[in-house]
Formats: sequence, C-alpha cells, structure tokens
Amino acid sequence: MLSVLPRTVTPSIADKDTAAATLLAALLGGKNIAKSVDVAIESEVVALFEELRGRFERLDILVNGASVDTFVAGIEQLPAEIEHVQHVNLTGAFTCAREAIKMMRPGGVILNLGSINSFLPFAPRHAYGASKAGMDMLIRCMAAELGPVGVCTATVAPGYIRTPAISELAKARRIDTKAIGRRIPLGRMGRPEDVADAAFFLASSDASSINGSILYVDGGWTAFGDAGNASQLYDECFAQAAV
Repeated sequence: MLSVLPRTVTPSIADKDTAAATLLAALLGGKNIAKSVDVAIESEVVALFEELRGRFERLDILVNGASVDTFVAGIEQLPAEIEHVQHVNLTGAFTCAREAIKMMRPGGVILNLGSINSFLPFAPRHAYGASKAGMDMLIRCMAAELGPVGVCTATVAPGYIRTPAISELAKARRIDTKAIGRRIPLGRMGRPEDVADAAFFLASSDASSINGSILYVDGGWTAFGDAGNASQLYDECFAQAAV
C-alpha cells in the first residue's frame, strides 16, 4: 500500500490490489483517490506521480507501505523470488520516493514502513529481512541528501501487529501467537492503530526535527536481549520480589 498525502487536499491511496485501495479510500471519508499501482513496475509509479502532478500543486507526505515476503527456507529459495521481494520492498520504495521528491517543498516528509526484521534476524525470512535492512539504509542516506532542502525522512518499524495476515499465519499454525506475546515485554502484540499513530506523529510538525530515524513499534521486542520470555520473566521476578 502506498499513500501520498497532500496536507491540504485529497489524499491518494495506491495499491496493486484495486479493491483494497478503494476500500481504504472510502474508509478515510471524503473524495479520496484510489489507484491500482504495482510499485515493482517503474512505469506505473512514474505514471501515478505524473497524474498527481497534474492534479495537485505539491505533495507533502509520502508513506511507502508496499511489502511482500516469501517464508521460504534458504535451501529452497530461488533467485527470482529474492529479486521480487527486493523489487517491491526496496526498489519500489526508492522509485516512489524519487518521484515524490519532485513534488515536495521544504517541510515534506517521506516515511517508509520497515520492520524489526531489519534489526533482528528471523528464519526463514532472509529475503524480507535483507530488503528491510536495505530500506533502513536507503532512508538514512536520503535524510543526509534531502535534509539541506528541508525534506525529512523516517522509518516506522513495526514488530508483531495483529493484522489479518498474522491471523492467517496463526490459523495455518505457522506462528504461535501466545509464544510471541510472551517474548514481547508488554506481553501482547501491537494494533494496526499503534503503527498508524506512529506514522501520524512522524508526519506531523511535532516531528519536524526528526530526520533519518527509525521508530520501533514493537512493544519492546528489540529492547529485550535476554533469553526466554520477556513478560514471563517479569512476572516471575515480580512474584519473587513480592515474597
């Protein structure tokens, strides 16, 4: 999902899934624009921003949220699959940012949706993790390049969030949500609203001096370096202290 948000005019939602883009645009209320765009295809991205330049005077905020994963073991991973992940997650984000910059003025913001997987390895998500780590470096290099012209960049890096995709993985028994909850210091997964709130903050004037930073929305996952279950360890220590 790609969102382009002029602060004073109609937001635009772009997604490879036309129905998903249309639904989100409707949920936001107003006469929002919904477009079908595959960020892995440069010509489609260029065409989108050319249309936006024809409609709007400028662009204030870009949110790169398009992402794919493979969940394939390394011994079974095909180069073509790795290339697809990189094209969508990393190259697609760059292409969107490149085109968005052409419409931005001082005060513009480019946000990428990253992942804790860019900081911590997960098996078998090597292709996804590599793409998100690349995205982190991309956004920091852009911060150094675009800061002098007044455009800021940042990454929102979610941990495990209760999304429909997570629910499907749990139903298929590919993940254990209870075990994941115990690994998180807060003892629970995050909500989609938590990620949205973080993005809203970074795109606001309250974050005008934040540039090139990564904001982890993970309940403390990346902060916990011990072995075992974070929330369970706290419960045990608390119980001992009470005794």
